[in-house]
Amino acid sequence: MSEITSGGARKSISAITSTVRSVSARSAFMTVGSLAFFALLTFATIRIAAALVDQAVERDASRRSLEWAEFAISQAPQIANLAEGLPMEAEDWQAFEKLANFSGVFRFKIFSPDGVLRFESDDPKAAGENLGKHNYLASTVVRSGQPYTTVEDGRDKPNRPDLYSETYLPVFDNGRMVAIAETYMDQTNKTAAVSVEYAFVGAAMVGMIGLALLLPSIGLWVMFRRLRSNNVELKKSQTRAQASDKAKSEFISTVSHELRTPLTSIKGSLDMLNSGKVTELTGPAQRLVAMATKNASILNLLVNDLLDFEKLDTGNLEMNKRPTDLAMLVRDELETIESYGTGQDIKYHFNGDDSALLAHVDPDRIAQVVRNLVSNAAKFSPEGAKVEVSVQEHNGLVRVEVKDAGCGISEEDQDRIFEKFTQVDSSNTRKHNGTGLGLAISKEIVNAHDGEIGVKSSIGKGSVFYFILPIGLEIDADPAVLQEVA
Repeated sequence: MSEITSGGARKSISAITSTVRSVSARSAFMTVGSLAFFALLTFATIRIAAALVDQAVERDASRRSLEWAEFAISQAPQIANLAEGLPMEAEDWQAFEKLANFSGVFRFKIFSPDGVLRFESDDPKAAGENLGKHNYLASTVVRSGQPYTTVEDGRDKPNRPDLYSETYLPVFDNGRMVAIAETYMDQTNKTAAVSVEYAFVGAAMVGMIGLALLLPSIGLWVMFRRLRSNNVELKKSQTRAQASDKAKSEFISTVSHELRTPLTSIKGSLDMLNSGKVTELTGPAQRLVAMATKNASILNLLVNDLLDFEKLDTGNLEMNKRPTDLAMLVRDELETIESYGTGQDIKYHFNGDDSALLAHVDPDRIAQVVRNLVSNAAKFSPEGAKVEVSVQEHNGLVRVEVKDAGCGISEEDQDRIFEKFTQVDSSNTRKHNGTGLGLAISKEIVNAHDGEIGVKSSIGKGSVFYFILPIGLEIDADPAVLQEVA
């Protein structure tokens, strides 16, 4: 388990806050969408109900007209005479009065089989009107022999109810169409009754669908309220994390600087004792001073790492770039490390180009990267092992490799080791000392030089740490070329 910094917590809280905002926006959108869908559903239900009412009225008008036609069969001969234009006998008029008042019919007309008006119940003298000119759709009855019904609005017509139907019925006598009867029926009351029925059904449907939509909407609203409340709490936590992060940075900076002053004095005093200029030390005393000097150097490195981390965290890690021979820099740094000695009998081997590899870099920072990689390789290698360091040029880039024969790193840990405060074994019982900042600082230094750093490793087969930098002055590396060299 790696240690968790307040900066990481801050990023996590920011990510969660962003997620909460996104979920809140989606919840609001879903709620508005549900309401819009409900409104559209209501409108569609009203339109469908109106269409169903019209169809129901037309079906009722057709049914009642057919009842009128059945009643009129008894008068078929007289109707046929009328259709032929023959005058009506006085004794037959009473039967036609019954036809005019049957089943809601308030008037009717008789046309000849070819569609010429021969009789009108409320104006017996009317004649001669052509069915096709009267209603072009009704003329289909002449050709098809099938009834046709339409519902009309009579509010702007004289002597008409608010809503009435017209049905054109073929009249047959012994299987022969002898006339076409047009019946007019009052549909006002029927329409009102059917509208109430469909309105009730439509309202019930809308209510049920609305309830089905309302329950999830209420759930979304409650969730939205909770998310807003959680968002407020997360913002407070973010503010606290930022304050903690700032306090941590200030604490590290203060402690590191406070440690550096006495540490410099201690190290200087130990170096003077080691030099023999102050006094001659006996064997045991020399061993104790050497031990103290070694640990003072380790402590100095830790303090320097903390200071670099503080600068890195605040974006103040400065780079003083100048033309530098990378091959010579690596050789010099390797010789310096060899002179220190690690107490592990580690053998170092350099393999690189003899020619100069000039690059525009900060030599102190690049030396720091080399030092971190080589010291890590030595730290995790067994006694008597060999650490190989190579510097090679390829396609305008220089690749520095540090190969060890250590325990190796699992694939899932290879990216994690470049994070701050991270070591593969971060338990309290780990065998190797360190802050876990060296590789994170090295990564930032290499990135600041437009380079790339990485590792290739497998458990039990050692590791190869490498970094790649562009050769030349003020040259930016092509990412595709970086990938090829890696």
